[in-house]
Amino acid sequence: MSLVVVVVVVVVVVVVVVVVVRRTYNFFRRHCVTAKILPNYSAVLFIDADIGVVNPKRRIEEFLTESIDVTFYNRHFNFEIMAGSYLARNTPYAIDLIREFGQYEFKLPSSFHGTDNGAIHIFLAEKIFPKSYIEIEFCRKAYANSLNFDDLATYTACLRNLFGANTDFGKIRILRKLEGWARDDRLTSGVWSPELDFMLHGWKTDHLKVPPRGTIRVITMDMYQWYNPFAGPIVLDRCTPGNTTWSYNEQLVGTREAVWKGLKENEKVVALDKIKQMGQIYGLIERGNS
Repeated sequence: MSLVVVVVVVVVVVVVVVVVVRRTYNFFRRHCVTAKILPNYSAVLFIDADIGVVNPKRRIEEFLTESIDVTFYNRHFNFEIMAGSYLARNTPYAIDLIREFGQYEFKLPSSFHGTDNGAIHIFLAEKIFPKSYIEIEFCRKAYANSLNFDDLATYTACLRNLFGANTDFGKIRILRKLEGWARDDRLTSGVWSPELDFMLHGWKTDHLKVPPRGTIRVITMDMYQWYNPFAGPIVLDRCTPGNTTWSYNEQLVGTREAVWKGLKENEKVVALDKIKQMGQIYGLIERGNS
């Protein structure tokens, strides 16, 4: 199967896409690019520019299913659906879905909307639950009243309540936490497991730090830092198909049990926060009515 990994660099996206109407948010343009190139391949893996492969022995084909056209995954550090990475098969449904999402910029409220990270939830809710019009409209009102990240989380909780614990919605799949191909690096202080992990998210060059000496605890660290999991610099000339003999910083190679435990502890915190945010939905919907 012919796959392409789309690493999003906004400057390149601006050059590639011919934009007829004025766009404000580069984050939506990248989805237009994906829809444009998808017909040329069997499938496309769309990933943020700060996602990298840490374990080359895993394959993206693990996540391809004939009956599923577009696969998303749940972020681990909160209760969002990840807008910055999805796997799409070359089907008319997938192409239309991604193209339409790329146009959702023009439906954004004039509030603190979180660009595509916020929009992905109401967009998918409209597609998956067309009969839940009343519930979606209440959540849309919460979205329109959003002023900050906390409000955005409340709006997200409002819509995630519709999705429940399900993963498959017709031709769309939303993988549970720990079941996707990538997760945030910082959730385990950069420690990863060859048995669990495939890709890690959050590798921004200006956030790269030198790891401390000694044993690194598998706990959540500051979101504006990460450690290089590799021993020495990355030599791109050696990044060839089939090369899986990568050299790692052994400080950051953990056991399956330790990494799993650290991620599950974080999951408990997120679950409790979601309950808290659900208690704020009514207040956000009614804001401005009193």
